Amino acid sequence: IRDLRDKVKFLPVKSKYKVYIIDEVHMLSKGAFNSLLKTLEEPPEHLLFILATTESQKIPATILSRCQRFDLKRIGADIIVENMKKICHELNIKYEEKALKLIAANSEGAMRDAQSILDRCISYNDDVVDYETVINLLGTVNYQVVLEAADAIVDKDMARTMSLVDNILNSGKELTFFLDELIICFRNMLIIKTTNSSDNLMRISEDEAEGIKNLNGKISVDEIVKIIEDLSTAQAECKRALNPRVLLETKLIKMLHNLNYVNLDSLIKRIEDIESNMQGNYQAQNFERKIEVKTTKVNKVPESKIEKSKKPEKIVQEPLQKKEFENKSDEVIFNSIIDGWQSILKEIRSENAGLQAIIRESKLTEVINKKAVFVFDPKFTFHISAANQPKNKQKFKEILSNFLNDNCEVEFTTAGKEIKQVNPKTTIEDVYEDLKNEFGEIVEFKQED
Repeated sequence: IRDLRDKVKFLPVKSKYKVYIIDEVHMLSKGAFNSLLKTLEEPPEHLLFILATTESQKIPATILSRCQRFDLKRIGADIIVENMKKICHELNIKYEEKALKLIAANSEGAMRDAQSILDRCISYNDDVVDYETVINLLGTVNYQVVLEAADAIVDKDMARTMSLVDNILNSGKELTFFLDELIICFRNMLIIKTTNSSDNLMRISEDEAEGIKNLNGKISVDEIVKIIEDLSTAQAECKRALNPRVLLETKLIKMLHNLNYVNLDSLIKRIEDIESNMQGNYQAQNFERKIEVKTTKVNKVPESKIEKSKKPEKIVQEPLQKKEFENKSDEVIFNSIIDGWQSILKEIRSENAGLQAIIRESKLTEVINKKAVFVFDPKFTFHISAANQPKNKQKFKEILSNFLNDNCEVEFTTAGKEIKQVNPKTTIEDVYEDLKNEFGEIVEFKQED
């Protein structure tokens, strides 16, 4: 760049402009860009710069702001083929149309790459540019072999698939190239299957497109998508594998064994049919049950009471008998809760799933005077607060009492907080002792009738 800056100030000898073309300009260092910036800001009238790059995002914004940008599109395969035909005619080189189309497909829209491949083919064989020569130079697989491999995968023919893979790899072809061609083949099948058009196909001629159309009748869109995903995963893993051939054969065997695809539309229809049948059976069963209930009620009424039904009768509803609880000891209650803790949690979950999520973090420590004490870890501040809410505490008490068949109070606390055991006061002396400890000496005691 420093040498270029020294030369740009000289006028051109023959032309009106002096043009500098810098290819792959994104490879320049930061210092080189800074040196070029001054010249770009104040260029002489006779000077033009053409900066070519494939990664414009790597060029500094200060350079981009001083340039006029042109984004070049890929050249169509037909144009590339016509250009190569013209070159072959000028050099008196015979060629196969199929070979030139393969070169154009592998150049991916770059005329320079296509001409470079063509030049290598001419150097390899001076007489003619044929299809086999291009395949050998590119290291790719014959597309007819790729179609055969795709047909074997579609037919789920394990033996034929393994045989084709063995022949391709034994011929010296790169495994990644074969997988790439196979993925492109299924991609073309997907395009034709979904668009019913062959305008957007890759690396194939019109004759080869007919073979793909014949394969499409044997496979669905969902199956093609699944195969492309599996092959792409295999290709990525083979690049990192120590033994890529074994990995590829394992992936193909696994893929062919699991090709039990289910058509989504048929599956949805089956589910809808099952739901409608279940709903119809459920309504029929309910209707029959209602009829049976009504019939039973009518049959239970004796004939003697039918005649007296004209007189109004008073219906007296008997009060529900209150459930009688057992009188269990604290030790029995403690052991019952410990043994049936999972059953208690399931019962809580059926009533209130949120309460069960709170209670399950607690742990029973003791039972004092039929009061079960549950302890939470200090970090569960939300749980202890939620558990002590009156409605939650009452709900848990009811479930626990029903499970134990005994009236049991509950208390929630945090770990490290001691629970004082309170013994019931049985005599007046115990009451005096508590008053003395709380307020001091008793001066006078009066008992009123």
